[in-house]
Amino acid sequence: MAKLGTLRKTQFIYSVKFVCGIQDNPKEPVVRPGIYSTDINIFNFNNVKVSIVKKIVPLVVKGEVVGREPKYVEKVKFENIVLPPESATMDDCVKIARFFNASLPMPISIGFLEIISNKELDITAVYTVSDIKYGHVSMHVNLIPGRKVTY
Repeated sequence: MAKLGTLRKTQFIYSVKFVCGIQDNPKEPVVRPGIYSTDINIFNFNNVKVSIVKKIVPLVVKGEVVGREPKYVEKVKFENIVLPPESATMDDCVKIARFFNASLPMPISIGFLEIISNKELDITAVYTVSDIKYGHVSMHVNLIPGRKVTY
């Protein structure tokens, strides 16, 4: 409990799943064979600028599983940005590949992008997968709920 006169800080935290790259490993298929892409959209609908911290939690990196039970991975700082009022930006598989020092197309990489901000945001994830053999495409859009944390 905060003492009288102390300021309480509120943050909004969004955990967004990403799946990027090609899964064609028949020996250890983490997901079905296909070409996967994730586009994470961040919209600041507020009339003030928003400070954002991004962290990444990789579970599969360039086809190598790094976070399968009983192993685990911890968050790694991705970047800090300030988003102007009523503006948007995005993170996608191109940016995630750069983080992993990978060239595209890269082997499958899976994890979470955590977005922490001082104001509420609209976060949307667009997931696309193409069948390797036939090229059929599927797309799904998710609005990512945030958690409000005050301390």
